[in-house]
Amino acid sequence: MRSAVTSVVWDRPQYEVETRLRRRRSLFGARRRRELEQAEPLKGQVWTRSEQGLREPGVPWAWRGFAAAAAVVECALLAWLWFGPALSVQSVLIDGSQHMTRAQIARAAGLTGGTSVISVDEKSARQHLLNQTWVRTASVSPQLPGTVVVRVSEWQPIAGYHAGKGGKLFFLSDQAVVLGLATTEGTLVDVQGPAGADPRVGDHPLDAQLLTALVNIQRGLPALIGQEAAGFVFDSCGDLTLVAKRGWKVYFGRVLTPEEFSTLRDKLSALKAIAGQVNYNSADLEYVNVMNPAEAAVGFKSREPAVPSPAPGAPAPTPTPGVVCR
Repeated sequence: MRSAVTSVVWDRPQYEVETRLRRRRSLFGARRRRELEQAEPLKGQVWTRSEQGLREPGVPWAWRGFAAAAAVVECALLAWLWFGPALSVQSVLIDGSQHMTRAQIARAAGLTGGTSVISVDEKSARQHLLNQTWVRTASVSPQLPGTVVVRVSEWQPIAGYHAGKGGKLFFLSDQAVVLGLATTEGTLVDVQGPAGADPRVGDHPLDAQLLTALVNIQRGLPALIGQEAAGFVFDSCGDLTLVAKRGWKVYFGRVLTPEEFSTLRDKLSALKAIAGQVNYNSADLEYVNVMNPAEAAVGFKSREPAVPSPAPGAPAPTPTPGVVCR
């Protein structure tokens, strides 16, 4: 019994120490909570504060009505400018057209009556113009209050093409594209294609590289042999024939593949090589065959074909080509 009382008295100081520590911790915790409540809320924790204090001041209904009315007025003004007569296209200035009329160009660009100048889409109008067969380059520039300037560059015809002997004549560009019905042949290269239906605008009846070669041959023939070309015949077999203005012909053979096309230079050289032995001004001359440039053959109306200055042991001259494709 005595020992128990002594134990209680002995543990009292320790109890008082623990009580003081708990009180200090309680005071420190209360002070910490007050500091946190006074501090600004962390991001994402705004909900801990009153939403009433965070709400923005309201906008008066009068100002809202005024803003709505202003928006309606702006839309009405824009619609009036877009569809009304104030900024409608009054004049279309066109520069560079030769084969297309002013009405055709304006219609192709979408510049019809009632169109507003601010609604003109330059890129779209330009693309519509470039879709026209005659137009090579184009630009569209709308100008206030009601003018649109259109500048075009057209393809220039360099040849006249017709299907068969009696077909209609069509203009060809340097890209061998059919531009339209020819009004006059003039000095253009005349190309007769295979007989059949007339080509349509935009078709490619010839290879562009071949057409360029034909134009160059016609331009260079007077300096080459002192003669002028009346035109060319390109048949369904791919054989090319030059028709001189004096009536005689030059048979070049087939020019369908790149290899065959590349032989044209050698064949022209052969035509020039025999110029000293053949009178190209003779009315008796019927044809010159350079299908084989190493053995050019000459045909006359009054006698059998012969090869000028034939090489020893050379094969017989090439006969006049027929109409059967090889």
